[in-house]
Amino acid sequence: MTSRRVAGPSPKSRSNASDTAARAWECAIRLLTAHDRSEHELRSRLAAQGISASAIHATIRRLHRLHYLDDRRFARGTAESAARRGQGSERVRAQLVAKGVAETLIDEALQGAFADETQLARQALARRYPTAPTRPAEQAKAARYLLRQGFPEAVVRSVLGEEVC
Repeated sequence: MTSRRVAGPSPKSRSNASDTAARAWECAIRLLTAHDRSEHELRSRLAAQGISASAIHATIRRLHRLHYLDDRRFARGTAESAARRGQGSERVRAQLVAKGVAETLIDEALQGAFADETQLARQALARRYPTAPTRPAEQAKAARYLLRQGFPEAVVRSVLGEEVC
């Protein structure tokens, strides 16, 4: 007599699935403990660890449910931190796009953190140049600095004058 196998996962495959889910959870928590991350970034990191798509999906759902993962919070925190460090909105936008954050969340975060970007650019410039640049070469150097920091050209023109850029 031949034994019939019951349909469904074997005990060993169930064990592997739960091991994979546990490994995905531990890895995700370790990554989020270091610092806040976007969903896209976390998915990429978990996939790079060789974790299955279904385990990643389940882990991401659980993280959302527990409010451990939130792209809105991530975008807002990134924008506010960059503004405090003297970086401009264009740089932050590029960083958030690279991390897979939705455009609407990026716009919302930038509006909050960069409400007065001209003033932020003036503060960044004052930290770098305690005395205001007056010569054209110094002004051009200051303009390049602000542009590298990610401030829009219109803001740089406003801070340093129209003839600089």
